[in-house]
Amino acid sequence: ENFMDWLPTGGNAVAIAASLSAAVDYEGEDRISALPDDLLRNIVSRLPVKDAARTAAIASQWRHLWRSTPLVLSDVGLLPSVVARVLADHPGPFQAIHIARCRFASHERELAEWPRLLAAKGIQDLVLVNDVIGTQFITDTVLLPADIFRCASLQRLFLGFFRFPDTAGLSRGPDILPHLRELSMFTTVINNWDLDYMLACCPVLEKLAFVLSNSPDLIHLRSKSLQCVLLWFFTAEEVAVVDAPLLKRLFLVDLAGSPQQPRDDSTTMINIACAPSLRALGFLETRTHRLHIG
Repeated sequence: ENFMDWLPTGGNAVAIAASLSAAVDYEGEDRISALPDDLLRNIVSRLPVKDAARTAAIASQWRHLWRSTPLVLSDVGLLPSVVARVLADHPGPFQAIHIARCRFASHERELAEWPRLLAAKGIQDLVLVNDVIGTQFITDTVLLPADIFRCASLQRLFLGFFRFPDTAGLSRGPDILPHLRELSMFTTVINNWDLDYMLACCPVLEKLAFVLSNSPDLIHLRSKSLQCVLLWFFTAEEVAVVDAPLLKRLFLVDLAGSPQQPRDDSTTMINIACAPSLRALGFLETRTHRLHIG
């Protein structure tokens, strides 16, 4: 019920509209406009997106500020049509875009168009969640467009309630997502080979998290950069650290049975083959986990 608590906070994304009022002794003098443009852009980036866009009406000096400020957008309180207009009108770059209140089953056109816009305008921090409140979570996942792999500027990606696109036939290599450092998937369906694809395409990936998921069945970690892996309420037949020389932490929380799909009689093999930097491994349940090291 509280899956929204899992959403990361990013940049200066504003969740609720600010409530501002003039000081009691305010005499109407415009002191803010006298500030340097860099400081004004910092102020604009911290405003709710509607208010940020409206600053263009304050004075001629402000007209260029919103469009020249890296976009920080949270869709709290915004209709998908408003989000679409903002993404189209702002020239970029996009610093942080958090979209978690759009039911993409009813907005397929937006889902198809937005990844291309995000890629073209240099998205760095992206939270993309299919809003499934009041629906059957797993059955209402929608297919994530493969255009998400065009977002080469991405540094952090959080996906929720999607089916991962089929990566067979797609270009593969470290230049696909060369800057991605964090990847989190919440109730997102992904195959073993698609996870292998992501690890191969993310040469600087440091953090990987699966939350409330029952796929992939086999997790084989091959990454020269990965440092922390979190599997929370996650079901799998095997978790194998095949080659992860920088991996320091591997967290397995309720791995053998999630609230959605308990596995009472199943066991999970945890195979640590190559992880010379590993310092933390847990939590292990002797009833459901089989550990092999070496």
